[in-house]
Amino acid sequence: MAEPLAQVEDLEKAWRALTAEEKPRAEYYLGFSSRMIRRRWSNVDARVAAGDLGAEDVADVVVHMVLGIIDGAPVRRAKSWSETRGPLSQSVTLESGKSDLITLEDWMVEVFTTPQAASPVGSFPPSGQYEPVFHWKEGSY
Repeated sequence: MAEPLAQVEDLEKAWRALTAEEKPRAEYYLGFSSRMIRRRWSNVDARVAAGDLGAEDVADVVVHMVLGIIDGAPVRRAKSWSETRGPLSQSVTLESGKSDLITLEDWMVEVFTTPQAASPVGSFPPSGQYEPVFHWKEGSY
């Protein structure tokens, strides 16, 4: 079994210290997100080892994939959520419920896609038999 692409410590740095009950759940979702990335980009470990892809960038993606679950509403696909504890209460209404538990956002996909080098592109129509018009000094076309 491969190591997760991010550790619990990375998640704690991004959010807060996890309780003893939250750590096993976080470890599972870190592994889940890592497996999801490896299924989509099977060469991610080789690219990180070769230095073509930053390990910190990959860890950032995995952490933010997991934060959506750990920090989100406790009910999947929730459109509204409220919680009251003593004199304190909080209420959250989400814009829309998520259909997938973990999703890859556009900025996350950009981390894994290799930028393409610019290259000239041209499309030239057939000459139309005008070659005799263009004689160079050297006698070639």
